[in-house]
Amino acid sequence: MLTHFHSIARSALLFLQAVLLAGCSQASQPPMAVPGSVVSLSPPPGFTLAPNFSGFVSEDGRASILIAELPAEASSAVGALFVDEPAARNRFASQGVHVDRLESLSIEGRTVPVVIGSQVAHGYSFEKWTALFRGSPTVMITVQAPRDHALTHSQAMQALSSVTIGAQATREQKIAALPFTLTPEPPFRLIDTLSSSAMLLTAGELDTDPEGRQPSVIVASQLSLPFASNDLQKVSDQLIAGTVRIQGGTITSRKDMPFGGITGHRVDGITPDGRRYRHYLALWPGERFVRLVAILPADSSKAVEDAVDAMAASVRFREP
Repeated sequence: MLTHFHSIARSALLFLQAVLLAGCSQASQPPMAVPGSVVSLSPPPGFTLAPNFSGFVSEDGRASILIAELPAEASSAVGALFVDEPAARNRFASQGVHVDRLESLSIEGRTVPVVIGSQVAHGYSFEKWTALFRGSPTVMITVQAPRDHALTHSQAMQALSSVTIGAQATREQKIAALPFTLTPEPPFRLIDTLSSSAMLLTAGELDTDPEGRQPSVIVASQLSLPFASNDLQKVSDQLIAGTVRIQGGTITSRKDMPFGGITGHRVDGITPDGRRYRHYLALWPGERFVRLVAILPADSSKAVEDAVDAMAASVRFREP
C-alpha cells in the first residue's frame, strides 16, 4: 500500500510540475524597453524586440506590437478616435478596421482607452487592440495577430496594462530605431522622426512651416502594406490620394526606377495650390513598404530637386 501511495504522490508531483511549467511558459516576460522610444512593456510569451520596426514580434512572425509616438499637439486629434464606440467605429473604418468594442485600462492612476477590433488584409483576418497614452509624446500602441494565432485577448490586454512611459529618446536613438537609413543632402536638414517609422527634413530656417514656404521631405515606412495590392502604380496612386497637401493634385509624369534597393515607382505632380511634389515608393509583396514624399515651392531650384533625388537614392531598409 505504501508503494501504491508513493506512486500516486509521484504522479501528482509530476502533474503539478507540468502544470507549473505550463503556467510559467504562458506568463508575461520581464519589462523590456523599446529602443528609440519612451515605451517599456512586458510582452506576451514568445515575443521579442522587432529588428526592423519599433515594437515586438512573435516567434512565428505573424503577430506584432507596434509603437507609434506622436507630438503632444496631436493628442486632441488622435484622442477623438477613442471618445466613444460610434466615433471609434466611424474613424477606424476609414483605415479598414472594424471596431468591435471600446474598453479601458487603469494604468498608474490614469484611464487608457483601448479600441478592440479586426481587420482583413491580404486574405487574413487580424485581431487588433489599439491603446492611446496621452502625454508628451502621445503614444499609440497596437497589438495585432491573425485570428487563428495563439495570442489571447487576456495576453494582449496584459501587455498593454504593463506599459510604462519613460524619458524621451535622443535624436540619435530615434534615428537608430528607424527601420530604414537615409543620408541627408544639403540644403536639407533633419527636423525630427515620427512614430519611430518616419523622418522629416526641410530646407530653410523654419522648423515648423505650416504654410509650406520651404521645401520639405518626409520618408516613411510600414511593416504591412496599406492596401490589398502588390501593384506599384496602383498602391502609389492610393497613397497619394490619401496624403494631405498632394491629394487632388495633377500628375505630370511617372516611371519605374530604383528606390529602397529594389525597383520603385516615382510620380511627379503639381499640388492643388501650385507647388510641385515628387513621390517615391518601393514595396515588398506581402511584407512592407517605404516611400519618400517631397513637396517643393513652385520656384525651387534644380539643386533642390537634385538633393531630393540623391536622398531617395540613399534610402535602404536596415537589415534585421
